[in-house]
Amino acid sequence: MDFAAQYGYASTPHQAFPAAFMPLTPSHSQSAGSDDFSNTSAPVTKSRRKAQNRAAQRAFRERKEKHVKDLESKLASLEAAQKAAANENERLRRDLQRMSTENEILRATSAMNQGRNGSHSPDHLTGPLMYTPTEFYTNLLQGHNNKHPSHRIVTSDDGHRLLAAGAAWDFILAHPLYRRGLVDVSQVAEHMKRMARCDGQGPVFSEGDINNAIEQSIASGSDDLL
Repeated sequence: MDFAAQYGYASTPHQAFPAAFMPLTPSHSQSAGSDDFSNTSAPVTKSRRKAQNRAAQRAFRERKEKHVKDLESKLASLEAAQKAAANENERLRRDLQRMSTENEILRATSAMNQGRNGSHSPDHLTGPLMYTPTEFYTNLLQGHNNKHPSHRIVTSDDGHRLLAAGAAWDFILAHPLYRRGLVDVSQVAEHMKRMARCDGQGPVFSEGDINNAIEQSIASGSDDLL
């Protein structure tokens, strides 16, 4: 009986034992151990990478938020500086306009005083249509108890200059539109009468109201222009 053939043994010397009964070599043992280690270390590595990614994303968000806050702070500082500069420019513009108006009034007043001290009477004729200061005062102060053409200038509670009748006349004389012969003084007086205020000493008129009256007199299209 051929026992080798009966039990599956190879008849050749190189296959005396089946593969199932072959002894494990060191390489086989190391391969099996490496597979077990890889299977256990893979989840740990993946978890560690996730943690690192989360930390990196958190650090990036923090840097981004800090950068945005820094930009917002710089923008707020620039806006505040721009607003302060704009306010300062507006204040300087108002001061310049006020000083220019005062200079014009002073020059006009000086010219009037020189005329009064000369050969002309205080009611000398002015302008192409010969509209006199007396006519202006009479028209403007009609209905008021105090008809004296005071040159008083006061300041209102809100910081605006208020001119009495005499100062208002000087203001009109110094106005560029009056010098160009475009102002109808009679119309100006009519408009100003509706804008009169009282400061306790008599009627006064704000510079803004006088300017508006001058502009309205031009817009009315009157033929009697000064």
